[in-house]
Amino acid sequence: MKLSDLRSPKRLGIFFFFDEQGVVDEYVTTLLDGMQPHLDHVIVVVNGELNDAGRELFTARPGTDLIVRPNEGFDSWAYKTAIDSIGWEGLAEYDEFVMFNFTIVGPVADMGLMFDTMDAKDLDFWGITVHHAAPFDPFGVLETPTLPVHIQSHFIAVRRSMFLSQPFQDYWDDLPQIPDYSHAVAKHEAKFTWFFDRLGFTWEAYVDTTDLEPYTLYPLNTYPVELIEERNCPVFKRKTLFAGIPSTIEEIAGFNATRLYEFLETSGRFDTAQLRAHMQRSMDQYAQFSTLHDWVMLESTAATSTEFAVLVPIGAGFEERLTQARLIEGRAALFVTGTRTRLSDADALIRSSGATGIEVASHWSEAAGRISQDVTIMLGPDAFHQSGRQADLVDARAFGAETFGLPHPSAAIAEFERAPELGLLVAAPLLHGEHFGELGREWDDTTPAFEGIAAMLGIAVPYSRKTAPLQGSGGTVVLRTEAIRAFGAAVAAAPYGSLVQLSTRDWQKLVALAVQTAGFVPRVAVTPALAKYLLSMTFDLLRRINRAAGPSGGARASTLVARVESLR
Repeated sequence: MKLSDLRSPKRLGIFFFFDEQGVVDEYVTTLLDGMQPHLDHVIVVVNGELNDAGRELFTARPGTDLIVRPNEGFDSWAYKTAIDSIGWEGLAEYDEFVMFNFTIVGPVADMGLMFDTMDAKDLDFWGITVHHAAPFDPFGVLETPTLPVHIQSHFIAVRRSMFLSQPFQDYWDDLPQIPDYSHAVAKHEAKFTWFFDRLGFTWEAYVDTTDLEPYTLYPLNTYPVELIEERNCPVFKRKTLFAGIPSTIEEIAGFNATRLYEFLETSGRFDTAQLRAHMQRSMDQYAQFSTLHDWVMLESTAATSTEFAVLVPIGAGFEERLTQARLIEGRAALFVTGTRTRLSDADALIRSSGATGIEVASHWSEAAGRISQDVTIMLGPDAFHQSGRQADLVDARAFGAETFGLPHPSAAIAEFERAPELGLLVAAPLLHGEHFGELGREWDDTTPAFEGIAAMLGIAVPYSRKTAPLQGSGGTVVLRTEAIRAFGAAVAAAPYGSLVQLSTRDWQKLVALAVQTAGFVPRVAVTPALAKYLLSMTFDLLRRINRAAGPSGGARASTLVARVESLR
């Protein structure tokens, strides 16, 4: 069936949306705006929560109906709910309907060209991109022995030649329950194309990626820039920007995420301010950092005119750190912070240093409201006590000082001028010590009450104990003072005694999460010299681990990780 043969084809859009917080970010309305000229009517189906602002955004759109349902059944049951709501007779008034969802971002290329091109093709259904076939069942619940090539379910258009057929109606009437992501792919996304192709319905993907089959299973994730720039793909996958290193390794994707983000910034194909706001609110901090390889390389030649403050909390090694702080060049002010008793005990030392004392109850962040400089260098400890072995902490502090080029920190300060989104710079973690330092065990000494305390202090971004926020090593960090003010005020207002159980590492995590909650980006900084250290340590450790593990037999890295975990 060709839509171009019709005088005035009618098209329905069914848009599936989900957000854990029920927030509709601007990238969603941008996608809907891009689709609007090609749709006569839209049904928005929301799984789970939807706040009042989001409800207003959807209902205010012309020709739009809104359905809010329980968060059950993933995208397929959202589409089924919309189909059931309009009914087969209502659907028969249209020539085509499009099922699309929030997991894609766009438009980043000409959507009109896409619809004109596909309208001229004699098809029963079509999509933008495909996932290539694989000679295995990655989920263990497929209805085929291997993964078939399939149109990705983030955008599937179906024409009346197919949706008025009995097999199509039976497909939705008989749709099984979808308890998890594996079943969502196996029982709908991977099945849909294979099922209807087998029945003789014709289909095609708008973006032809057959030439990429030898190189990737998932071309939209692996080669997003090429698909946008050279093949007019009008969308990219939101998850590409936070899929994490395991995805990069499994898909052999390399720099796909960084190239995509840089392409969007330089080409103007999409407003990255929209994208960044959504990422900061809704995406795991470590997943963003690792996927985008978002390291900051601090060059000693950087120059800065920014005045900054240095803050020294009273705690272990205070005198040594105060002496270090007095030597830092370019600072506009020196502050010391601690409880009233600790400030009193150190009064003579503070006065002789020329520092200004700031009284706090629980944590140095409370002092942020008294610091007017845009950038603050904080010389640890992170709380007013220390945990762990003193030798490790001294080593970590030295590592942090080396990272930021103390006592000449111009490169670190200049980075805040260069990147207005930057909120926090931390040093890379140490790779020596017991089992590579704290890597992978960052949550080991975290209080069980952490989640509750984080919520009380206003942390409103996702995080997981499977990953770790970008916490400072040894308590030395550089931060945009504005990024910590709201958190500091919340700490100051916390009920007496409610924060005493937090460890040093708890505070480090909270600071990183607070920076993201404030809408800024935390990053890990490294100098060329330290990058050489990290590379040497990493490659040597990986070589020894790989040799000890034995031949891989063609298995991916995830298989080795699973083997090690099974031995614990």
